[in-house]
Amino acid sequence: MGVFSRLLDLMRARDDRVASGTRDANIESLLWGPSLATAQSVTGVAINQATALNATAVMSAVTILAEDVAKLPWSLYQSNPGEEPREFEGHYLYDLLQEPNDYMNGLEFREMMQVALVLRGNAYAAILRDGRGRPVELIPVNPDWCALWEAPTGELFYRITPNGLHMMAKLRSLPYLIPAGDMLHIRGFSSNGLLGASRITLAREAIALTIAQEHQAARWMGNGAKPSGILTTDKKLGAEAAKRMAQDWKDMHAGLANQGKTAVFEDGLKFQSLSMSSSDLDFINSRKFQVEEVGRIFRVPLHMLGVTDREAKGNLAQKGQEYVNYTLTGYTNRWSAKYKQTFALRRDRLSVMFDYRALTEADLTSRINDWRTAIMSMMATPDQARIDLGWSPIGGEAAKLHFPQNMAAAGSQSTGTQPDEAGRPAEDAPAV
Repeated sequence: MGVFSRLLDLMRARDDRVASGTRDANIESLLWGPSLATAQSVTGVAINQATALNATAVMSAVTILAEDVAKLPWSLYQSNPGEEPREFEGHYLYDLLQEPNDYMNGLEFREMMQVALVLRGNAYAAILRDGRGRPVELIPVNPDWCALWEAPTGELFYRITPNGLHMMAKLRSLPYLIPAGDMLHIRGFSSNGLLGASRITLAREAIALTIAQEHQAARWMGNGAKPSGILTTDKKLGAEAAKRMAQDWKDMHAGLANQGKTAVFEDGLKFQSLSMSSSDLDFINSRKFQVEEVGRIFRVPLHMLGVTDREAKGNLAQKGQEYVNYTLTGYTNRWSAKYKQTFALRRDRLSVMFDYRALTEADLTSRINDWRTAIMSMMATPDQARIDLGWSPIGGEAAKLHFPQNMAAAGSQSTGTQPDEAGRPAEDAPAV
């Protein structure tokens, strides 16, 4: 208790200093350690959640991963031996998945959590409980507002620094140090098993270079966009004439709106056309390469980031399936496993399952052909096919499995002209 009392005193001292506008570097280092909220890069660009998303490739990759996980239908299922998993409504988590709190729906909740998981490698949601201890709300928390604490006994606690009056009000019932049992913590890949690794911190140089190149291109366009040509003269110009011509040149060519215009000044001037230099081409290729780097960082296929010139030709449906198999399931499986652990679902054979069909559906013709094969192979009924295709079931024979006419069980008379087993010798008949 002495250690925790000392830590609490230090935390209160820190909060008092922050509130009064002062900070103690020693206390900050002791309590929070090296900050991962912002990482400096060699280019001088500071990388954090906000600045990383300024890179269009990063924003695109994060948006794709967050929206794809968020829009997948999910629900609570029970799996019994020998039975197909069925949706289970008799559990508090069933409704909590669709409405995790009173100000967000399930899609918004998953999207915010997934953004944190992609960028920071950690997604946090505080669990609010009723008087009986049953979870009633999940409050997502930005990972930069949350710190992990390790007790001398090995127990884990979380310290949240609320940002805004709404967050403070929602978390007011929680203790200063929140026990691990009251926190949903989804980790990315980790080196210590306690905290996930931040992708934008590990790859800060590649992301910073992408942003720096965008800044360079923007400054080049805003301050001195290259014109279609220049004008030269063999005459000697006075200071006033040179100054006036320089200003005229700037007025004519500076800025995006003036790009490509041709200046005409005075007699004796000659026009010289300018073409794109090799250094310009290298700069453009370098910017394309940085987009590919971002795709590698977040494991997003390049064609989904708009890079198609180097993408191998192939079936887009197959590429979409590979994206689901090799990228998306890495996140959804983390979600499912953490829910099962946090809410003790395994003992009741419950699990949170995602429906990937919205991302992997083929075109209508291919889907009909697939169902035809399944029906003819006695793997599905016509009504199952109709339901999947969005049509109403018709019942009756359409709800039954049917043998194809050219197939029959061993020993049966598929022609129907004789009873089954006809023509086969009895098992006790003497051998001839």
